[in-house]
Amino acid sequence: MRILMLTFYPPTPGGISAYAGQLVARLREQGNEVCVASPEPSDAELTLDIREPGAGVRLARLARRFDMLVVQFHPEILGDPGTSRSVRGRAFLRLTVGLAAARRTELYLHEVVYGEGPVDHVIRAAVRLVFRLADVLTVHTEREKSDLATSYRIDLERIRVVSQGANLLRRTTGDQANARAALGVPLDGPVLLSIGFLHPKKGFDRAIRCFGALDSPAVRLYVVGSIWREDEVSTGHVEELRQLVDSTHGAELRFGYLSDEDFDQWIVASDALVLPYRDGWSSNVMERGILYDRQVIMSNVGGMSEQGTDRPGVTLVDDDKALLAALRLVATGGRTKT
Repeated sequence: MRILMLTFYPPTPGGISAYAGQLVARLREQGNEVCVASPEPSDAELTLDIREPGAGVRLARLARRFDMLVVQFHPEILGDPGTSRSVRGRAFLRLTVGLAAARRTELYLHEVVYGEGPVDHVIRAAVRLVFRLADVLTVHTEREKSDLATSYRIDLERIRVVSQGANLLRRTTGDQANARAALGVPLDGPVLLSIGFLHPKKGFDRAIRCFGALDSPAVRLYVVGSIWREDEVSTGHVEELRQLVDSTHGAELRFGYLSDEDFDQWIVASDALVLPYRDGWSSNVMERGILYDRQVIMSNVGGMSEQGTDRPGVTLVDDDKALLAALRLVATGGRTKT
């Protein structure tokens, strides 16, 4: 099958990019011919940004040449945070032009903003028309499937659930000792890791504060990652994290862009991932932790509640008290869950 995929793509940082890269690899292994169009310059064959005038017509022309159009959808494909509704709406219309021209379409919905307020029912009606153009809508959890069907009045038969871990590939083959040596991490003692984009909703500040209450000198916590957008919220949060690690013995911030290989090397170097998210649909980081048989401590919020339930090595925590208890168990050599 000849497939055109519109998505953020490596080396563009982010979970959507990583997810798409591995899905494309899997599709090609299965014998499909896949052409990738990305909103930003990347390793994709084409650059196509639906935020730009004329992009809808170009997407439609491309889509007609393929058997299927696949879109990895996230609100930021329509505009950066803070973009006006009118600008996002025009981008959405361009996407509609492409979907309508395609022979077959599939939308992978990584996040949908349902919205509140007096005009949001109008916006949902417009979005519903777009979603109905897709032959298949793919989400990551049953909760997302239910919410999507209810909010946009979509038949459940048209929505499928595919785990974020379905197409994961290992990016490193090294062991923990080699990973720690390469990263400059002490070879002895438990290592806790909070990794990903640095933003308040990730809750890595919570990880540092609870870690500080452990009073376990042999344990170390690394907060690793960069920011997705240079905005005031993100940059201010990085400064907050710097101040917290400076006043917390055993905590360290490693700020900077991570390649897929770097990301996995950090996971291998750790004993447990600490992901105290304040919000979110699902966690690709959790899936990568499971891929390498690492313990995962994660907030019981949003889609993570379903994603992490009954998964090997995953402990869901409801508050900072439960988070501290889980950290203490790892610090003393125990396993949070088997």
